[in-house]
Amino acid sequence: MLTIAIDDNDAFYQHGMEILLQDIFHNENFETIHFDKLTVANSIKVDIIIKSFIRGEEYVCHPSLKFRNKSGLIIGVYESNKKPMFTELPSCIKNIVFITRNEPINHVMQTIIDAWRSRPAPDELKFYRKCLLCRRRTFTEKQYSISRLIIRGYDTQQIAQNLNLSEKTISAHKRIIMMKFNLNSDAELVRFLNNLRTHSRPVNLFCT
Repeated sequence: MLTIAIDDNDAFYQHGMEILLQDIFHNENFETIHFDKLTVANSIKVDIIIKSFIRGEEYVCHPSLKFRNKSGLIIGVYESNKKPMFTELPSCIKNIVFITRNEPINHVMQTIIDAWRSRPAPDELKFYRKCLLCRRRTFTEKQYSISRLIIRGYDTQQIAQNLNLSEKTISAHKRIIMMKFNLNSDAELVRFLNNLRTHSRPVNLFCT
């Protein structure tokens, strides 16, 4: 039996992905395919993980994916048309394969087939647990303070007053954060920060 866990809020896309995966893996001689919602508990033992990534999320730590013990596959569903550079990814998702939501279905099928057939051996998974050499991106103390105020709805002037810094300094730090996580707009920044706070609690970048 092949087990597949999915984390995606788009029910229509998820249903289509399930149909596509059934087609692909029936041709790979799997008679039974079981789908489930991705959780911390099942992430270590499923064969395939399908996880949506908003822009910037691919550069942070993903603890729930660190201890998987099967020689499986992680498929990242990416929001942007430009896929991330693999050399810049954290260790825990180093063997991920990215697809985009508007990618032609034949490209998606071939990408998944190729990735499945070249998935890492079990002994290779040890590399993905080595945090010391991980390329994950984090905030400096100042960036952390500014980010917390951004997601509270503060504008540049209010953040500057709150932290006793100039507006120019706040704007500079904000630009650095956006460059670090490959974000193109204030909307992407706010969405990224809110996602960290609400969906990535093990990373613990934000304190209540």
